[in-house]
Amino acid sequence: MKVQGRGCTLTIAKDGEYYPLPYSEETVRTASKGYALPGVIGLRNRDKLVETGKAITGCVVTRLEYNNILALFLLLFYSNEKFDILVDRVCEKLIYKNVSVKDFELRAENNEPLYFRLDVKDNDDSFTTGWDITTPSLPWSECRTFYYDGHSVIADLKNLPLVYRFELTGKFTEKAKYQITLYFPLNTEHYPTQNKIEKLSITLDQRLGIWLDLYDLKPLDDMADINCADTVLCYQKFEVTGIVVFNIRNSEQNTQVVL
Repeated sequence: MKVQGRGCTLTIAKDGEYYPLPYSEETVRTASKGYALPGVIGLRNRDKLVETGKAITGCVVTRLEYNNILALFLLLFYSNEKFDILVDRVCEKLIYKNVSVKDFELRAENNEPLYFRLDVKDNDDSFTTGWDITTPSLPWSECRTFYYDGHSVIADLKNLPLVYRFELTGKFTEKAKYQITLYFPLNTEHYPTQNKIEKLSITLDQRLGIWLDLYDLKPLDDMADINCADTVLCYQKFEVTGIVVFNIRNSEQNTQVVL
């Protein structure tokens, strides 16, 4: 569902605070939930779904910017707490109430913006309602967008020559699970191997002093090739068995969010 219309807005609301997002895609919706009854034996009938209610599901994709980055990481820190999503699609205005974080993905390619995907989870008291006269309409205001520099990734104090893409994912079940995939061209310089990485640092914005630290990365499999005409491209997956730390350290702020 593309929602790039000039009049469309999307806002995260939590604890009385509102965070308009510069989003490029969202699929938040209500879906039927229930149980299936098998078709009659010997006939070609499809399974029948007995609907018992509606559940809120879907995701939001947004760019990381100065005005939203801390709020998004705090949603991950308080992953069990509930928040609202205010969606203005011009043709309809809905509020998805009391949802929480199911999982997320932070990804970027070299010299491109960092993108954050948030998958929402339905709760017992979740519901959908329309806007009323008290609902604030908060259009997104342009601010500093964060771009990924593939030359600014450090593994155990060694600067990697180029990590042209990375994907950090997290799932919030009984225990949070994090995984990162690094993509890089294969050459003779230092790159991740089958050895464990004690600390991996990814700069999100050099000027503003914002970066991620990931601890105790365990390789999940061997490096894999990607067929390409002019170079050999590889990727490698790691399980983050330690913590993930989001840092803001500059002249105005000193903040750490530990996941």
